[in-house]
Amino acid sequence: MTEKKSPNKWLSLINIPIQMGIIIYLSHLLGTWLDDRYGFENAIANKICTLMGVGLALYQVIKQVNQLNK
Repeated sequence: MTEKKSPNKWLSLINIPIQMGIIIYLSHLLGTWLDDRYGFENAIANKICTLMGVGLALYQVIKQVNQLNK
């Protein structure tokens, strides 16, 4: 019988900050593009998109940590 090796949990945890940074940065770029394209005042699209990116990044972290605990 061959044993399935489970991936090292530490390797999964190392990727989390990288994924968070990428998600937040891309959402910031989207908000900046929307502000420039449509001329929103006070950079409101940038603020909304960045906050949504932070929420999405936190959701991904919670989802990954829950999978590691199973």
